Amino acid sequence: MPGNNPTNTSLDVRNSSSSGDGWIDVAGSNGAPYSYKYTGGNNGNNGALSFRVGGGNAAVNLTLAADARYTIQSVAFTGDNAQQLTVQGNAPHNRVINDRCSEVIDAQYKVTVLDTVANATVPCDPAIRNVPGQ
Repeated sequence: MPGNNPTNTSLDVRNSSSSGDGWIDVAGSNGAPYSYKYTGGNNGNNGALSFRVGGGNAAVNLTLAADARYTIQSVAFTGDNAQQLTVQGNAPHNRVINDRCSEVIDAQYKVTVLDTVANATVPCDPAIRNVPGQ
């Protein structure tokens, strides 16, 4: 597992079902089919993240690399009972996720993407884990 250096992850979204190859199908808030795919991260190449507890703050640069019709509406966290995760920024295609890395967690970050053409939201959520340090 890598150290707690800055990590990059990218998210792509499409307004259709996927053809596999790492794409995940979801329904938009309008009921229409969408798919998303994360690349990067440090725990596989699917946006998943894992950091060492006690390794210092970890920053994750999240980029929405999709068609211009899509923007990041919000980033939320589930499973972060130790309040390790925060998000900074409000640019339409970029956010920074900060992880304090002081407690063990098994959480998810959920990026809600807005399709500005269809006025619908699309949920996209990979995992974040803080594991005991060595």
